[in-house]
Amino acid sequence: MLSRWLVAGAAPAIEAALASIAPARNNPIAVIGDARLARALASHGRTVTLTAVDAAATSTKKLPPSVTVVDALPDRGAAAVIGCGAGERDDWVETLETWSRAVVDGGGLVLVDRAPAIELSRRALCAGLTALEQRVAGRWIVTSGLVCDL
Repeated sequence: MLSRWLVAGAAPAIEAALASIAPARNNPIAVIGDARLARALASHGRTVTLTAVDAAATSTKKLPPSVTVVDALPDRGAAAVIGCGAGERDDWVETLETWSRAVVDGGGLVLVDRAPAIELSRRALCAGLTALEQRVAGRWIVTSGLVCDL
């Protein structure tokens, strides 16, 4: 629980990953399930869509106007999607497929996790991401790649 609370500390590494994803430089991005991370990214002037979060949670009550909470992301609707915890999920194949489907062609998927870097790279490659990059932010590994719709 506490580790999820500290994920906003990875925001600078996530910003660096987003800077290397051309569509994400000035288009809306999406954050899956972490209101604190969405708030941290919005504080850098980004327009953020937040999904897969408990709307009654107190963390969503303090969101700035640049963060929109939705029930589900539309297909190909975000320049980049930031998701946490894919390294610890048993259903990671389906999860990464769903997250990738929400990204425009040429956009990016950014995975934030504490799993070993090599495992996150393997999962990103299995999901079909290209141009992989990894950054370390404290105990967090930020893995990013481009989504190519073939």
